[in-house]
Amino acid sequence: MYLIYKTDAWHSYASRDIIGIASSPKIVTAICKQQAKKEGSKITKEQLWNLKNIQQTQGYKGEGEFQFEEIQTDILL
Repeated sequence: MYLIYKTDAWHSYASRDIIGIASSPKIVTAICKQQAKKEGSKITKEQLWNLKNIQQTQGYKGEGEFQFEEIQTDILL
């Protein structure tokens, strides 16, 4: 599973807001695109590359940034 966050421009942990949960990185991208569209913005090819390779956007034209992380399920934390 993947948790998808909207963060401030510095990706600080305190700014993380969960905007979605996905079963694959491909779905992460789709959810981020949906959120950008909802905000009246667009994710560029460069930002999509960043999401795929470093799990976050850098320099997103909309407010804040997108970030995601893989999490394990059915475990005791």
